[in-house]
Amino acid sequence: MSNSSKNITVTVTIVEGVPTFSYAPDGPIIVTESTDVIFTLSNTSHPAVSFKEPLISYVPVDASRNITLSLSADEQSLTLRDTDIDKEVIGVQLVIKDAYRNTYASPDPQIINRD
Repeated sequence: MSNSSKNITVTVTIVEGVPTFSYAPDGPIIVTESTDVIFTLSNTSHPAVSFKEPLISYVPVDASRNITLSLSADEQSLTLRDTDIDKEVIGVQLVIKDAYRNTYASPDPQIINRD
């Protein structure tokens, strides 16, 4: 069985060392089945921005750890595979790095599993 997918475009603007993240579409990511959530960097204002491994948190904290991730070879896309449909909220802080090896974390877009 194949997973469904949700594509999210991530735009990052860095002004004086302060990043702003925006998403299209914006808002929580609602899933009701096994889903690949694909984040792709686009239109960044800073050269050589790429993804690093994200920070992931689960609510409730004892929820099963069912997210797997993969980065594209060019680190411009990050795929999170949500492998079940347990009722839970998963906080994901996207982490990017720039050409100078500075890292920045996003506010957390949420993946919400619903029946």
